[in-house]
Amino acid sequence: MDFISLALKIISLAAIVLLTATMPLRSKKLNTKLGRCLLPLAKKRSLFFIVILVLAPLIIVFQWFRVFALYIQVILCLSAVLAVELAVRDKLLGSKCGVYENAIIADGRLLMRSDIRAFPTLEYEDESEAFNGENGDLYRKALQIVTEKNGVIFVGFSSEEERNSAVEIMKDWVK
Repeated sequence: MDFISLALKIISLAAIVLLTATMPLRSKKLNTKLGRCLLPLAKKRSLFFIVILVLAPLIIVFQWFRVFALYIQVILCLSAVLAVELAVRDKLLGSKCGVYENAIIADGRLLMRSDIRAFPTLEYEDESEAFNGENGDLYRKALQIVTEKNGVIFVGFSSEEERNSAVEIMKDWVK
């Protein structure tokens, strides 16, 4: 049991190092997939990445000082590795917010151009009272997008002007 526990911890720490070390490669691959940036959007800034990068390995190291059942160790190690993967993905997407030739990255989401099916918000926003009511500011900064893989998604923008500029580019994406 000790060998399995030790191997689990070492493999988890190695996976965290590997996920962090491959960030430049993943960024390069993402750049080729996206194409040229047509409209840069407000970048997402947060300490989430650094906090996770510090705390996730500590969860694994903590297990050397406290004895847990094997299934608890597996859960803790997998949770730490998953947290780092999500933080890395969030950091990569947050640093590349924009409308690209082949995709849009906004609100921490990557939506490929080929996956977008419709923009229902554009059809009713002029006559909708939601856009002109007391919460209108919130609605004017958001865009409803229908995708093939994920269904209906709401994407938020930092300003109404940013949203309108993105819509101008993307409205031709849907036939």
